[in-house]
Amino acid sequence: MIVVQIGRLAEQLGVHRNTIRNWIRSGKLPARSVPGKRYLIKEEEFHKLCHAFGLDPDTIEVRRVPMKNDEGRESKELEGPLAELGPRTGLFRESPQWADVCLTCGSCASACPISAVDGMDPRKVVRMAVLGLEKELLESDWVWKCTLCGKCEEACPMNVEIVSLVRAVRGRKPRDLVPGALQRGVQTFLQTGNNLGIPREDFVALCLDLADELVEEGWSGFQVPLDVKGARLLVTVNSKEPFADPDDMKFLWKILYAARESWTLPTENWEGLNWGYFTGDDEVMKAMVANLVDNMYRLQCRTLLLPL
Repeated sequence: MIVVQIGRLAEQLGVHRNTIRNWIRSGKLPARSVPGKRYLIKEEEFHKLCHAFGLDPDTIEVRRVPMKNDEGRESKELEGPLAELGPRTGLFRESPQWADVCLTCGSCASACPISAVDGMDPRKVVRMAVLGLEKELLESDWVWKCTLCGKCEEACPMNVEIVSLVRAVRGRKPRDLVPGALQRGVQTFLQTGNNLGIPREDFVALCLDLADELVEEGWSGFQVPLDVKGARLLVTVNSKEPFADPDDMKFLWKILYAARESWTLPTENWEGLNWGYFTGDDEVMKAMVANLVDNMYRLQCRTLLLPL
């Protein structure tokens, strides 16, 4: 590319500078304005101009710069074939245009707590889905890095539903590619009613033991209300608490007892943490919700309390 100043070029060609400006405005001389009141002219256009005036291009004092692309980088020969984008199939959304509003601003990547971990980038996840790179997105393990915290959506100025997209991609993955711990938890839930496979007898015995401990700690008259019909509040449990941190269950019980709340704890299907959400398995999600709804009807409760 040739960098020229209108005044200097006009002197060398023997014309008025406004003549050159008119050529540029009319398109007779293709040129692009750059900072410093200069213009960029392609080498071949510059040669045509010089030959039209009977001048040798090499005798004209100009500055030559490397050809640059639109991003300001030097152009190079492409190595290998161009990447091919796929069609918009709506695999992850009913409308293939759902994320055309994405500005590619990177706000989601800035907010993501694991951005750049193993190359994870929520902006790229959205762009891959929009541009039809669905196969590549399905083969990536980025969606399993995501914690579904939703910070990306909070930061997005266009309200692109990134968390829903990640769940949709997870749901399209073969179940044998779901991380082992998550998939085992889902299978255990389907078999036993809770994610860690705690038997009903063990759960009931643990609850009674914890109730005795509360009485010993000074909570006189405390009794754990198991399967009480007509209670206002149905309390559910994260299975990690009875499995590994049973004392954590007592904190909530103390609050409910002190508030004189009407509550009950089901002895079956008490799991409140829906791992179907994390694996992208909507059928498992429905099964867990159905269990909770059944308990609400069976025990005639009015309000459901999920784990914090």
